[in-house]
Amino acid sequence: MTDIPETLRDLALSTIRVPVIDELAGIEGLLPDIADDQERHAALLERLPSLLDLRGRALVHGLQYQRLLTLAEADPSALEDRVDTANALAILAHAGEIAMLLVPAGSAEDRFAWAVLSGERTAQYQAGSGVHDPALMTRALWQTVPTGGCGRVVGSRVPMGMEEEARRFDGTVLPERVESDPGPGIYHLEDALSLEAWFGAPPDLRGLLEEAKGHFAAMAAWSEPQEPGPFWIGATRGAHILAYAQLCRVGLWPARSADDLMAKQEAEQLIAERSDDPDGMRALVEIALGVGRRIAAQGAPFVTSSGGVEL
Repeated sequence: MTDIPETLRDLALSTIRVPVIDELAGIEGLLPDIADDQERHAALLERLPSLLDLRGRALVHGLQYQRLLTLAEADPSALEDRVDTANALAILAHAGEIAMLLVPAGSAEDRFAWAVLSGERTAQYQAGSGVHDPALMTRALWQTVPTGGCGRVVGSRVPMGMEEEARRFDGTVLPERVESDPGPGIYHLEDALSLEAWFGAPPDLRGLLEEAKGHFAAMAAWSEPQEPGPFWIGATRGAHILAYAQLCRVGLWPARSADDLMAKQEAEQLIAERSDDPDGMRALVEIALGVGRRIAAQGAPFVTSSGGVEL
């Protein structure tokens, strides 16, 4: 006898609504409340999540997405009622994957995770099993592993002292939900009602675009006309990460109006113009735009063209 549901209709959905936060929105929530704007943005770097935490949550959401598809195979018609659960899990999983490529490796554990991730993605796309454009993924793997610490993995060998980190990376050990954590969490199919409510209340894409532009403007103002302040380097890195996290959110969410389409088009044009920014960051926005475009292809209530604007 098993308690595992056989179809989507058998799921015992939780009636308790939980707040849903994706990893990219979570980065925005880490900006501390400090009066000095440069110090504030520089402090963000010390608050960024570890790559292994990002990996664990992304794995959970990817597994839940696959679980949904497996359950739907027994009764495909049931998927119609849970399509927004699937869309929500897709955004959560992709946001986690993008965040892993956006957040810099800052510890030995991060360097190990980055080295394994880079090797995993390279092998995946060389085998032709990637879900994004291979050239985009090559560009997205832009970070180099800093010297020092355990970053290198040779064959199947794991560096000494990194055994637990390896189990976390490959999903042998998955994170559990922490109810008291105000940041991004893990969500299961049983949270369908919360996931669908979250997906049904999308962020303001135009607002996110303007906030990203604001970070770029602040970066320019910090170094002109006076000499850069003591926090300038860290602040610039922090503002860069925040801006690109917001642009990736613009890309991930499917357009529901002509203004959403315009915001997406402007985000694409913005990264094309910012040729001095790290190319890997720009590639992440392009990847996010592709995800949002695929979700929007489902049809109403999403739009892919309006008034001559198509994305």
